[in-house]
Amino acid sequence: METTLTEVSPVEYELEVTASADELKDRVKAAVRTQRSKMDIKGFRKGKVPAQMVKKMSGPALSMRIAEQVTQDAFEEALNERDDIEMMGRPQISEIDYEIDSDLRTVLRFGVRPDVELKDLSDEEVRMLVHEVSEEDVEEEIQNIREQEADLVPVDEPASDGDYVSVDLQRIDTATDTPIIGEGDEDVTFFLDDERLREELRDAIMGTEAGDTVRATLPPPPHSDEGEARTFDITVNDVKRRDLPPFDAELVRRFTDGNMDDPEAFRDELRSRIAQSYEQQSREMVQGEIVDRMLELHTVPVPPSVVESFLDSFEEELAEEEYDGDLPDDFDHTHFREQNRGDAERQARWMIIRDKVIEDADIEVTDDDLQDFFSDQMQGQEDISAEQIQGFYQSMPRMMDQVDQQILSRKVYDELIDRFDVRELDLETFRQEIQAEQAAAHGHEHHDHDHDHDHDHSKEDDAPSSIIT
Repeated sequence: METTLTEVSPVEYELEVTASADELKDRVKAAVRTQRSKMDIKGFRKGKVPAQMVKKMSGPALSMRIAEQVTQDAFEEALNERDDIEMMGRPQISEIDYEIDSDLRTVLRFGVRPDVELKDLSDEEVRMLVHEVSEEDVEEEIQNIREQEADLVPVDEPASDGDYVSVDLQRIDTATDTPIIGEGDEDVTFFLDDERLREELRDAIMGTEAGDTVRATLPPPPHSDEGEARTFDITVNDVKRRDLPPFDAELVRRFTDGNMDDPEAFRDELRSRIAQSYEQQSREMVQGEIVDRMLELHTVPVPPSVVESFLDSFEEELAEEEYDGDLPDDFDHTHFREQNRGDAERQARWMIIRDKVIEDADIEVTDDDLQDFFSDQMQGQEDISAEQIQGFYQSMPRMMDQVDQQILSRKVYDELIDRFDVRELDLETFRQEIQAEQAAAHGHEHHDHDHDHDHDHSKEDDAPSSIIT
C-alpha cells in the first residue's frame, strides 16, 4: 500500500491511498467471512453461502466498507508520522475507485489548523461602557414596575401618550379611496408609548376617542428599500389608561412573589440589579468589539471542513429550536447553508484566533474556576447546594464541556482586554457613538442599494406587527 500526502492549501491536505488487489486479499476474506455469517439464503445453511455469491450479492457494500477502513488506517498512520500537522474539522473521502478483488485508489481531504501570529494590540483601541447607577436609573426602573403592575381602566378622554388602545385597521386603495378586501385587521392592541410603534400611527391616534376613525399613511421602514407606502383607515375601539399603584409594601410583595416587602430594601436590590445589568451589557459590548477588531487584524484562512461543521451545527440548532429535533423533508439545505456561510466562516475564524490566545497565554480551566461557576449558578436557588449543581453538570459530559468552553472564553476576553488600549465611555457618549456608526452604516447600505440594479425588492409583510416596528 502506498500513501501520498499533498498540501492543497495552507489549511487543507489530500491523502491519496493506493493498494493492489493482492495487498487487500486478507481484508477481503475477512469482510466476506463476516458478511457470510449474517446471510440466510434459501438452499444454503446459514453461514455457508459461497464466497463468490457473497461478493456478487454484497459487493458494493463490502467494497465501500473495505475502502473506508483502508483509508482510515492509512490516514491515522500518516498523521502519526507528521507531528507538525493538527487536523481540524471532519475528514472527507472525496474519491473512491475500488471493486472487490481489484486494485484500490482513494483520496481523502482534511483540514489542518493554520499558523496564526497574534498582533501586538497595545496601540489598538476598543471601547468600554462605564456607568455608575444613579437615582434616576432606580426611579425609572420603579416606574417601569409600577406600569407593569398597573390596572388598565377605560377612559372617556382623548388618547394620550402611554394609553392602551384597541383599533381596527383597514388598508385603503388611495387611487379609488376604497377598502382593499382581505387587508384589514381587527382589535389590534398596543400602548402608544411602545418604542416599536410607527411614529405616523402614533401621531394619527393621539387625541382620538373611542369611535373615531382617522387615516394614516405609513411609509416603508427607515433605511430600507423594501415595501411601499400604505394608507390605512384606523377605527379606535376603546382607550384605556394605566392606573399606577403606589410604590409601597403591597406592590413590592406582589412583584417579588412575597419574597420582599420593604420598599427601601427593594430599592437597594434594584440598584444592585441595574448595576449588574449594565456590567453585563458593558462586557458583551466590549467582547463584540474585541471579536470585530481581532478578525480585522488577523486574516486567518479557515479549512472548508470546519466551515461545514459549523453549518452542520447551525442546522442542528435550528432543528432543535424550531422543528422538535428533525428538519422537514422539504427543507432547503443548500439555500440555508449558503445564507449562513458567512457567519459560519466568521465563527470559525474567531475559534482559531481564540485557540491561539489560549495557547499563547497558557489559559486553562482550574478547579477554582469551576467552583466559582457553580457558586454563581446557586444565586436565587438557596435550596440547592453548589455540590448538587456540580453533580448535575458532571453527570452530563456535554454540559461540562460547555462549562469549560464558557470559562475559557471569559478568560480569553479578560486576557485580550488587558492587551488592548481600552477607552472608557459614559453611557451618553457611548450611545452617541453607536448611533452615529449605525446611521453611517445605514447610509452606506442605502448607497449600495441605489447602485444594485439586480436588488430584489420584496414587499413588506402586511401582518399587524409590521406597523409596530
